Amino acid sequence: MASQRGFSLVELMVTVAIMALLLLAAMPFTRDWVDGNRQMQVRNQLWEAVAQARSVALRNPDKVVGGNALAARLDFDGSSRLQVSDNDGSVIWQATVAGSPLLKRTSATPFADAAALKASSAGFSCLAFNNRGQRVDAACNGAISTTDTRIAIGVRTQEPMYVDLL
Repeated sequence: MASQRGFSLVELMVTVAIMALLLLAAMPFTRDWVDGNRQMQVRNQLWEAVAQARSVALRNPDKVVGGNALAARLDFDGSSRLQVSDNDGSVIWQATVAGSPLLKRTSATPFADAAALKASSAGFSCLAFNNRGQRVDAACNGAISTTDTRIAIGVRTQEPMYVDLL
């Protein structure tokens, strides 16, 4: 009689069950890792957007004169787009951010956790600079104030990250 090779149905079922359990155990860690990476990408894009807006303001391509006159503006549409424009409204730089992150304006005091960030009503939508690279808060119609020194970034349950508005 020839010997049989291969696995029995019971052995295959046990192997598949163990693999399924391992996969289920790894899913939360993978989701947190992906969310953390997404949050880092948003933070980096926001840093770049602030730097671009300040750079455009300092170059002052529209020859804006006066300390409180708008020379460059950074806008966030609330879900996925960061955009830098000059005084004329011409788009100089833009980026699409992934995952609909929460961007909130805040003072130097950090948020306690992701829930506190989500509960905050201080959404970020605009940041403006004059021809000296200084913030012009009036140009954003109250969307940001002089007491707001940072922008908090949140993705799902990740601890907030911050971008300082020097």
